[in-house]
Amino acid sequence: MTRVITGLLAAVLLVIVAAKFASDMSMDPGDAPVNEAWTQNKMEFVTWNEGRWTAWVHNGVFEQAPLDTDTWSRHSSSSIAFTDWHGEPWQAKIEGSEFLLAKHGDWHGTIERSDAIRYLDWYGNNRLRTISELQR
Repeated sequence: MTRVITGLLAAVLLVIVAAKFASDMSMDPGDAPVNEAWTQNKMEFVTWNEGRWTAWVHNGVFEQAPLDTDTWSRHSSSSIAFTDWHGEPWQAKIEGSEFLLAKHGDWHGTIERSDAIRYLDWYGNNRLRTISELQR
């Protein structure tokens, strides 16, 4: 009886491990938006000039911290300048529970509203964050 139970447990574990492996092999994080629980409440993004910054939302504004602390310093700002999934420069502001987005930071041109920012992370992967995910 013990061997039967042990065999069944081993079979169940093997199926779970095989399913996880198949899932991991079928997904390419660079091809789709990825939200990972351990990265919530911040975004590590690339700016227009290839700078690497981390940002989060606190009291309705962006808090930003640079990777390069020799040139830049941590600060609060009403907007961030980021690079989208296609390598295009955008600027984002917060309005309520949405982002206002201006391509090339042209706030006099077409303004888009979005519930999420679609940006490139430090490693060139597509990432997606909502305001609620960035709240601290």
